[in-house]
Amino acid sequence: MDLGFTRDEEFFRQEVRAWLEANLPPAWRQEGKGGYREEEDTELQREWQRKLYEGGWLKLGWPKQAGGRGATPVMQAIYQEEMARAGAPGILGRLGVTLLAPTLLAHGSDWQKDTYIEKILSGELIFCQGFSEPDAGSDLAGLRTRAERRDGKWVLSGQKTWSSGAHYSDKSFLLARTDASAEPHRGIGFFLVDMRQPGVEVRRIKQMTGGGEFSEIFLSGAEVEERDLVGAAGDGWKIAMTVFGFERGGLAQAARFERAVEELAALARDRGIGADAPTRQKIAQARIEAHVFRLIGLRNLTRAQHGHAPGPEASVTKLYWSEMDKRLQEAAIGVEGMYGALAPESALAVEDGRWQYGWMWAQAETIYAGSSEIQRNIIAERVLGLPRGR
Repeated sequence: MDLGFTRDEEFFRQEVRAWLEANLPPAWRQEGKGGYREEEDTELQREWQRKLYEGGWLKLGWPKQAGGRGATPVMQAIYQEEMARAGAPGILGRLGVTLLAPTLLAHGSDWQKDTYIEKILSGELIFCQGFSEPDAGSDLAGLRTRAERRDGKWVLSGQKTWSSGAHYSDKSFLLARTDASAEPHRGIGFFLVDMRQPGVEVRRIKQMTGGGEFSEIFLSGAEVEERDLVGAAGDGWKIAMTVFGFERGGLAQAARFERAVEELAALARDRGIGADAPTRQKIAQARIEAHVFRLIGLRNLTRAQHGHAPGPEASVTKLYWSEMDKRLQEAAIGVEGMYGALAPESALAVEDGRWQYGWMWAQAETIYAGSSEIQRNIIAERVLGLPRGR
């Protein structure tokens, strides 16, 4: 495992910092504690995405022949880490930029590449994801949304859920079953669906945070042109695996957790319990766990730099950070004392209730993107080689 960076990599880090200093307004910097409600920041996120696009950062890791910089995995990790440390806001079209655009580069037709990629990166077109369903979340191969070919078009019927940003998205990249008689992982198509057409209804899901960035999508006769089918009619599962390959955690998450630990320590000092022994122990434990997570990120980064694709060991990363964040957020609520029981919107809530929001988000982190139970099963069977239970 490499624990240091080369001279050129550190020079690149300074380049990123200098650009952020010149282009990231102080008022846009998030505190990085998590749990903020995304729908309140849509215009800011759209404008920030445009800045990053014009600065050439959204094609950082793309090959030079595709207009990118050809940055190494280490350079990409440094970029993400510096964004996190600077408290840069998210971008509005993050799913399209990080998941769909590189997938189209790999699997899309020339028309799809020419029509969509630059608009996705610039923020002109915002895409949401239509994968999960009420009965097909972790078991995605059990999806039931149907796509039937009629009069030269595909007609979609079914329901999707937990779709981030669907209420403001222009289009969706969506999986639907094209062959009901095929095996579960076959007979699935990957479609680019117009969200503004008749036959598409979006219902926002109100969360306990008060936010509603997740939505349900109801499809009743929505139409998709043949040219908006990515790959062949049965290639959806293979293309979806490409999408999942771009969902990687790393040093950016480590930087956020390290920052959160520093803020937790500051919170304890501000509440006058910085010298309390149990509190100090919890903060020390959080600091150790954040450092271990950085080491995990460096190990994964070393593998990527040596050309190894992410494998089932990625479940270790997901399991670790989701369980760690729950402990960190619970420690923060404990530090707040009786104020931790207040609703985050209360006028008396500490730091505008940001730690309460973080605590509520942390409860979901061990469920979404594969629950902790599923991650443990993957680690046991595919990493440790243990026999399956009966």
